[in-house]
Amino acid sequence: MDRDGTQELWFTRRNGEIRGPHPGGLISRFLLIGRLTPDDEVSQDRENWQRIREHPELIPDELQHADTPEGRERLLRARMREDERLRDRRAGSPSAEVDHDRRGPDRRRPEPPEVISHRQKRAQWLSRQRASLDAAMRGPTPWIVAASATLVAVLLFFWATDRGEPPAPPACHLPPAPEVNWSYCRMPGLDLRGVDLSRALLRSTDLLGSRLDGARLVDADLSYADLQRTRLDRADLRGARLTGAALQNAVLTDARLDGADLSFANLTAASIAGARLNGAILDRAVWIDGRICSTGSVGTCD
Repeated sequence: MDRDGTQELWFTRRNGEIRGPHPGGLISRFLLIGRLTPDDEVSQDRENWQRIREHPELIPDELQHADTPEGRERLLRARMREDERLRDRRAGSPSAEVDHDRRGPDRRRPEPPEVISHRQKRAQWLSRQRASLDAAMRGPTPWIVAASATLVAVLLFFWATDRGEPPAPPACHLPPAPEVNWSYCRMPGLDLRGVDLSRALLRSTDLLGSRLDGARLVDADLSYADLQRTRLDRADLRGARLTGAALQNAVLTDARLDGADLSFANLTAASIAGARLNGAILDRAVWIDGRICSTGSVGTCD
């Protein structure tokens, strides 16, 4: 974000084709899912071009720290959650196995088999649910089946849409408020002491070194946010989603993290004295001493 509060926009150039402009957060996402590589080029004026690797602020933390087992696992989890292809299948034919984004200059790089398997299993599950609903509606008790089908369809909708994708484009220019969408925005060093960001969308938001002490972040989505060296002492993070968040050297003294999801988060050297972690999910999180919490850890790092 520029000093005047406006968001930086970037053009991309790959194989001679120029696209954009895109916000920096979108460039980072394209890198994460393989649509761009650090050797592709970016420019803000379409005249002066540099390789993306020359702008480390655009390279997501998951790519910068993928040289360790926990880093690779975090990168894999991030790619799964950022996978956008299933949205195209939901909008089109359920049997569409062709990814239209793979043609032309936006062709993605080969993916790990775990990501492919994750996507295929999810698509198969949705297909089976649709088939079950179709078969049920042909049964002998349509009104009972219809009610059941409606309930299943509602549950299916909420499962399939997932919280991973923001419902609207990020609005980085808006002031802090409950439910604000700052996902993928670059906002390092902000002073947000005591603000109310309940249910805010802050996915992959760069809040490096910001002041959030005493802030209200109940049920906020901070998945994969960069919160390194961020002050979160006395912050209310009950029910917040912090999956994969970078919390190295963060201050969480006396913070309320009851019921928060900290799976795959990196808490190395974070200050957590007095923090409340009742019911907090710590699956595979990197604890303050560098050890990885076991699967099923709740409340404490086992």
